Amino acid sequence: MSKRTALVADPDERAASETARILDQLGLAGQTARSGPEALSKLDKGADVVFIDIKAPDFRGGQLLQEIRERYPTIPVVICTTDGRKEDVVFALRNGCMDWMDKPATKQSVSDALKRVARETRRQVQVATAAPPAQARGLIKEIVGRIRDGSIALPEMPRVLDELQRVLSNLSVSPEEVLRVLEKDPAIAAKILATANTATYGGRGRITDLKSAVTRLGNRTISSIAQTAALRGMFSFKLPAFRAIFGKMWTGHCVSAYLARELAMEVADPDPEEVYLISLLHNSGEQFMLRVFAEIFQRQANQVLSMEEVLGALRETHTVFGASLATKWNMGQQFELVARHHHDATFDKPEFDARTRRILHICNVADRLVDDKGLGFYAESLPGPDIGASYDALRVSDGRKPFFAERVEIIRADVAPITG
Repeated sequence: MSKRTALVADPDERAASETARILDQLGLAGQTARSGPEALSKLDKGADVVFIDIKAPDFRGGQLLQEIRERYPTIPVVICTTDGRKEDVVFALRNGCMDWMDKPATKQSVSDALKRVARETRRQVQVATAAPPAQARGLIKEIVGRIRDGSIALPEMPRVLDELQRVLSNLSVSPEEVLRVLEKDPAIAAKILATANTATYGGRGRITDLKSAVTRLGNRTISSIAQTAALRGMFSFKLPAFRAIFGKMWTGHCVSAYLARELAMEVADPDPEEVYLISLLHNSGEQFMLRVFAEIFQRQANQVLSMEEVLGALRETHTVFGASLATKWNMGQQFELVARHHHDATFDKPEFDARTRRILHICNVADRLVDDKGLGFYAESLPGPDIGASYDALRVSDGRKPFFAERVEIIRADVAPITG
């Protein structure tokens, strides 16, 4: 019986040869291609898996990947590259790639990639047979039903967050009392210390102890950082594809929340910090459903869904589960309304009071600015009022609109310490 074939498409001859050598050691016939035409020519002769560097200039910024997916839709594809951005990962997943591997390749990383491909295809690096649309829809319906009937439980709010909120509700609380709570969660403490040394807060010299960070930042900022870090800690992913999507998702949500707080201050909302938290939570249904899908993928490797189908399910149902989370966590009616209705065609419903409408428009502007900067992960824009309508409802002047658009990249860099 002939060996299964693995093609390594990479213009870097040394890197391609090394990956092919490792594939040979693992029992496959490793071949290399240093250009797009050469890769397509070799694929015409057959291959069982393809390793491709989509960032290589000779491959025209991912065009080769798109051609492979169109001409050979059943061949498993693994992306292998250096300095891959989350945007590259999302692009690869949308084009049907099954896995992501950092360069330089090692025997362990190549072996792990092949095992993950094998799990998802149900055969050791053979032709994948995707689930028929009806089967995919059935699996999604089953998952949604299990969440609704309670057999998949909604997560609890982290206990440290409840304790911190109680402490911070006391306006005369001492830094020492805040420290006692924060020290119970080293991950949150580390995020607070990192934020205290960002460009926004660190202009007065670098600090290295948590007490100084608490003093510098103040209780309201501490609360926001703790909320962000605690929520981030609720979601972890073993599968690289899901981990990459969540990373992009979480960064976008954090940037949107920070931007929403600035918009709230711009329109003189009475509590910008509450707007920040509502914005951070209003898409939490996406994070929860992504975690559920990831867990099912791990347990039921025989079920094959594309990432686009998973994202489609998130897109269509996340508002329902986001609202359910807000209710379970006792966040209040305003949180629940914004989570449930932020993709409505209009926010002018009689059951919304003036502040709820304002927060919905703030979240809409922030989300759309984030998407415009490439931090979104859906193939198409989500429903809701256009950004101009929300700006008008908020009475933001034309002269201020460019300022908020420019803030997205600045905030993205500034929140990097608490989004990793």
